[in-house]
Amino acid sequence: MVVDPRRCSECEDCINACKKVHGVARTKKTSTVPIFCLQCHPDKAPCARICPTGAIREEDGTLMVDEDVCILCRLCMIACPVGMLVIDDEKKAVQKCTLCLDAEDQILPACVEACKDNVLKIFSVEDLEELKKDLSYTEVLNEAMKAYQEKL
Repeated sequence: MVVDPRRCSECEDCINACKKVHGVARTKKTSTVPIFCLQCHPDKAPCARICPTGAIREEDGTLMVDEDVCILCRLCMIACPVGMLVIDDEKKAVQKCTLCLDAEDQILPACVEACKDNVLKIFSVEDLEELKKDLSYTEVLNEAMKAYQEKL
């Protein structure tokens, strides 16, 4: 997920859409723009690595929370570098962004569909590699990829 903060009108449509689909907003709002899960590599994600029960595990390339295994110890919430795990009181489990892969009838993440300001974009690593071939994006993408690799 790529966020263009210059375009954000602070409307919170993305947060409200997430809450509508999942029952709890899996994103948070700073003073100006929403912050989303970094979608860390499953083998290196701090939330998954610290979970004592293995409740956070990879499914089809995305980290998911097994609500039946989560014991609400909150260690994952502490370990997350951007604090993006939230508690769903109704489900009695921690929740994290899955880019709506666990939601029925969602092709795009709900937040992306709801954003009227076109602030949110979904890119795969392959998409970013392809964009690197366009010289006008090369410097920006190299910096973004460097930051992404450092977070892994």
